[in-house]
Amino acid sequence: MKNIVVLLAGLFLYTHSLFSQTAAPLTGMVTNENEELLIGASVFWKDTKQGAVTDTAGRFSLPSRTAEATLVINYIGYTPAEVQVLPGENNIWVEVSGIRQLQQVTVNGAGFDTHVSTLETRNVEHISSKELRKAPCCNLSESFETNGAVDVNYANALTGVKEIQMLGLRGVYSQFMVENRPTMSGIATPFAFEYVPGTWLEGIQLAKGASSVKNGFAGITGQINAELVKPHLDKPLFVNVFTSTEGRGELNVHLNKKGKGRISNGLLLHGSFVENRWDMNDDNFYDSPSRQQLNGLYRVFYESPAMCAQFNVQALTDRRQGGQISPIAGKTGLFGIDQNNDRVEVWGKVGYEGIGGKPYNQLGNMISASWHRSNALFGPNSYAATQRSFYWQSLYQTIIGTTDHKFVVAPSLQYDDIQETVNEGDLSRKEAVPGAMVEYTYSRPNLEMEIPDLVVVLGARVDWNSRFDRLLFTPRMSAKYNFSQKSIARISVGRGFRSPNLMAENISLLASNQILNFANNLGLEEAWNYGVNFTQSFKVARRDATFSVDLYRTDFEQQILVDVDQSPTQVSFYNVDGKSFSNSFLASLLYIQTG
Repeated sequence: MKNIVVLLAGLFLYTHSLFSQTAAPLTGMVTNENEELLIGASVFWKDTKQGAVTDTAGRFSLPSRTAEATLVINYIGYTPAEVQVLPGENNIWVEVSGIRQLQQVTVNGAGFDTHVSTLETRNVEHISSKELRKAPCCNLSESFETNGAVDVNYANALTGVKEIQMLGLRGVYSQFMVENRPTMSGIATPFAFEYVPGTWLEGIQLAKGASSVKNGFAGITGQINAELVKPHLDKPLFVNVFTSTEGRGELNVHLNKKGKGRISNGLLLHGSFVENRWDMNDDNFYDSPSRQQLNGLYRVFYESPAMCAQFNVQALTDRRQGGQISPIAGKTGLFGIDQNNDRVEVWGKVGYEGIGGKPYNQLGNMISASWHRSNALFGPNSYAATQRSFYWQSLYQTIIGTTDHKFVVAPSLQYDDIQETVNEGDLSRKEAVPGAMVEYTYSRPNLEMEIPDLVVVLGARVDWNSRFDRLLFTPRMSAKYNFSQKSIARISVGRGFRSPNLMAENISLLASNQILNFANNLGLEEAWNYGVNFTQSFKVARRDATFSVDLYRTDFEQQILVDVDQSPTQVSFYNVDGKSFSNSFLASLLYIQTG
């Protein structure tokens, strides 16, 4: 019996010793391609819940595996890495490759032509260049004609301008951006979507509901961001010619060159005309105006391991003519419509990463200046306006402890000088808006799903508006919860403001003889937007499909009403005394053939 006990004890000690050797932890270090330590990187065994986060020295420790296994490393802004670890290996060094962007924008050029993002916290729909090519376009306004998320309508038949409607409201309540830069505001607002040619587009992102506070207090119903083609990614030479039986013609030319070192530059040219002089309803007025546009954009890009920068210059001219076809019996002259727009815009971006030797510290600067002139005649009524604008923003991003906690702070300045007259009436104004924002993002990692299952974004900004002499507070919140990788729920709530540009946004009213009556105490429009979204991805036969449901409500506190019914002889502009609201519901199904 004693011998048996001794034998069992010996076996126990041997087994314990063997177990201790196999259970020795796996330690390691995570760096980027420049051998900079990555703090807060997620490290876990594939297909398990065993994981860890790198410390301030970029190191981690995990229980080892008794057989060969795969180690997965995730870090925001970097390509996920997988490493095979052999039995007995107890110390490794992992290097991950970075994908740097001045702004965090994802454009999917493959897979779904249109898809609802499963990664972003906000309800964002991406429209790729493949989807854009389905329309015989075009410009940006026509790019949405195959998309159900927004409605495209003629703002008026007199000028032929198309308007985007989101969440059931006019496009003026959505913020328009080009590469995450607010643009085409003020008197240029009605033409924003017509001054971005379709061939210039790399993709479009539609952010519904309360959006990020990074880009200002506007965007009550959402944001529309246009990503343009990059010189180093576009073809060296691209030529596109389009004609139609409706009297329309377009010519687009792209010239791109990879320069010496890290510099690339490109020239985008666009020319178009519409000469369809038709009167299908026989009312002696042209159904739509003739149009001519010349548009050009020059771009320079610079990229290095620690910095990226770009410089852009755009210039355009746009002419529209329409109106009465022939004189009315007993009267002389024609009721003519003539509108001319000229615009020059210069903007640049520069971004740095690795501030203070830490890769998660990033600094971005954005600056733009523009000049826009608009002159129009609507019969005897005249309109003349000139706008000079300046925009600046500096954005700093870092983490709090780990990459699960991100923090962004950004001061900004928007300035508009608008000289505007209607006949003899002067509507000129100046508006300076200095402000600052903070935004905090919490991400809860889920090792089983290999993505965060809960993300919450809290943001707030404070701006002072000189035109209305008001301090504006804009809080916004959005959250995303993943029930699984394919089942996602989102909520959002936020406040927004809109500085009105009433004459430019309703210029077709000049075609009538009605008197324009502006209330003396017109104020900013204010509104709260609330939204809920559920997205489910699944397979039907060999098709990947996504089903999405949106429900949004917009509560206005002082909406501006353009009242054309109060009197047959005048149009009144005033803030609604009381609240108004808008409800929007949308269900969509997207699918694509795979395999």
